[in-house]
Amino acid sequence: MTVKRIGIDAGGSLIKLAYFEEEKLHVKTYSYHDLSSLIKWLSIIAPEARICITGGKSGRVQEKLTLPAKVIDEFEATVEGAAFLLKQEAKQSVDRCIVVNVGTGTSLHLLTENSSERIIGTGVGGGTFLGLAYLLSGEDDFREVVSLAEKGSRSEMDLQVKDIYAPLEPPIPGHFTASNFGKASGLSSAKKEDAIAALTGMIAQTIMLLAVQAAGIHQVKDIVYIGGTVAGNKPIQLMLSDATTAFGCQPLFLEKGEYSGAIGALLFQ
Repeated sequence: MTVKRIGIDAGGSLIKLAYFEEEKLHVKTYSYHDLSSLIKWLSIIAPEARICITGGKSGRVQEKLTLPAKVIDEFEATVEGAAFLLKQEAKQSVDRCIVVNVGTGTSLHLLTENSSERIIGTGVGGGTFLGLAYLLSGEDDFREVVSLAEKGSRSEMDLQVKDIYAPLEPPIPGHFTASNFGKASGLSSAKKEDAIAALTGMIAQTIMLLAVQAAGIHQVKDIVYIGGTVAGNKPIQLMLSDATTAFGCQPLFLEKGEYSGAIGALLFQ
């Protein structure tokens, strides 16, 4: 097997690769500690490949490569990769949508059939998730933090609309959040699982509100959530999905969405 083209996304914590083998898309992930293994793999599988690289740490990876690599704009690569995956994975036709890339921070883009445009961004994202999770629980492993969120209940921490209106019937759904962590100040003790569940909800709701407002301004209904913070994170996917639907939009999650940057670099002409 000889690979002719490689797309690399050098992100904040992981290096992601995309390539075609017999017209089938393949993806791989390496940590920066394992960069030497990546270089060795490239020398064996793709000794003469055309390499395009994107991401905030592209320079760090580029200087280690034995082959020349073209650096691609990160926003352009991510949206291009997401557009490709939409055509491959989506069960419905999506001509216009908001693409929300939840990485270390979060970036929102308007994607149409013929163009893309970055709309807005926020510092609330995966870096916020892990940083505050560490302060709340002492845990800094992504999978373990997600596991804590799955076991917790944010209703123990968040002040919900029904809490304010009880015993009356609230005018909007009672489970809507009135104040993130609004109950925390009155707790004598708190379970870290509940705290991480509430943190997950706060981040999901913050990102979702930006996304649905962007969708309203640009008159679209489909919102596509991608990025490493969403991948393998069922609690945040569920919260994003429920909240997005509640605001009248259609949430979409791509199976290989976290590889959008690498795929976009791979497709660069």
